[in-house]
Amino acid sequence: MKYIFSFLFILFSVNSFANNILDIDNKIQEAKKQNKELMIFFHIPDCPYCEAMLNENFKNNTITTLIDKNFILVDIYTANKVDIVFKKFRGSPKEFAKHIKATAYPATLFMDENSNIIYSAIGYRNVQEYIHELKYIITKSYKQMPLDEFVVKMEIEDEL
Repeated sequence: MKYIFSFLFILFSVNSFANNILDIDNKIQEAKKQNKELMIFFHIPDCPYCEAMLNENFKNNTITTLIDKNFILVDIYTANKVDIVFKKFRGSPKEFAKHIKATAYPATLFMDENSNIIYSAIGYRNVQEYIHELKYIITKSYKQMPLDEFVVKMEIEDEL
């Protein structure tokens, strides 16, 4: 009986530990299989701008539809007790943010299938700005022009 208890304790400990790991490399592979980009959203406790983005942007139907259709979203709340694994990096959410140069919060980073950061949106974005950035990534316009040029082009097309 003592051995069964020890075995179950070890089994549950391993499962609990495994649940506290966020493997970004696996998320990138998942995105690749689904022909999507990886989108990482960082937010911190007691941040009014983070809360505003969560309450406005992530509850907006246009934004949630664009994200669901085109991205694998990884939501990283820096106060969570989780180990993040990315390439040879392993550490806390705060250490990961620093590692990939998310220098302020909120921050949204987009990665391609080769684990390259293709675009970083550091700081608060209102709904319309966020929609522009999502479409900028979806259309792969980041390969051809800066975001401000893309936004002007979108506005001209909307007027036609």
